[in-house]
Amino acid sequence: MELIDRWYSIKGWWTWMGSMIAAPCLWAMATFGLMGIERNDPASWIFTIFVFLFSGILAFISLSMVRTEAFRQTHYPIRLNRKTRRVYAYRPDGSIIAVNWDDLFLCVVENELTMGQTSYDVRAHVLADDGETVVDTFTLAYAYLGERAGLMRLWEYIRRYMEAPDGPQQSYNTTEICMPINGRKEGVVFGLVRTFALMVKWPALQLLASPLWALTTWGRWIAMATCKVPFWPAEIEAACQPDPDDPYRKDWRSNGRYGFWELVWPAICLVVGSLVVLTGVVWLVEFMWGAFE
Repeated sequence: MELIDRWYSIKGWWTWMGSMIAAPCLWAMATFGLMGIERNDPASWIFTIFVFLFSGILAFISLSMVRTEAFRQTHYPIRLNRKTRRVYAYRPDGSIIAVNWDDLFLCVVENELTMGQTSYDVRAHVLADDGETVVDTFTLAYAYLGERAGLMRLWEYIRRYMEAPDGPQQSYNTTEICMPINGRKEGVVFGLVRTFALMVKWPALQLLASPLWALTTWGRWIAMATCKVPFWPAEIEAACQPDPDDPYRKDWRSNGRYGFWELVWPAICLVVGSLVVLTGVVWLVEFMWGAFE
């Protein structure tokens, strides 16, 4: 079984947010730099240096936000081998951790987020020989919205696969959709579907929040286009080959067709949201351009 990392679901968020902050900062640096050269007086140069320092720091921070998603890996897979009892996890730095399932110390961790929000994840600790010292750790399971109830359902799904006698059959029957990312990048269509999936049960809210989700969709497309697909080393692939006649084999090819509410409606919301964002950007550029004329 292969799982996705905790960052995959929201990929695109930091890309558009960082880009929206970096763009005016870079614009300010270019504009006031030309202004300082044109006027060429001490007061203008002092102000230009101040703008460069302030905008440069903001641009660096915002571009670092973009870098957390773009020009990296499309995702960071976690692979569970039920037969060999091994767990393999890709890490953001490109390294891979391999450990025995039965040697992991598993616990639920509560994370304090911004604005008083809380998320939960199942953390897998690798212990030293003393059984107490943590020498390595990674996130094994993370619910999309971070709620504890959803996390525990996901954990039970993983636990049964690894420990229940009929684990593969249970997983096969429970899995409704597989991410189309094994050895490939997700397509443009799935990127749209995945982004708007958060509110698939509330189409009216999808339309209301369409500017936000449109930005995230564009950010996701950009981030995915700049990222590389992760590949497991040959020895891991060799150890995890499924049987040719495995009756519980399932991947993205087993997914059904998207319906109106899964694809067509998000596409409509994307167009509406993009037009709203574009209108706002045009207005802002005209306002800022007029302010400096």
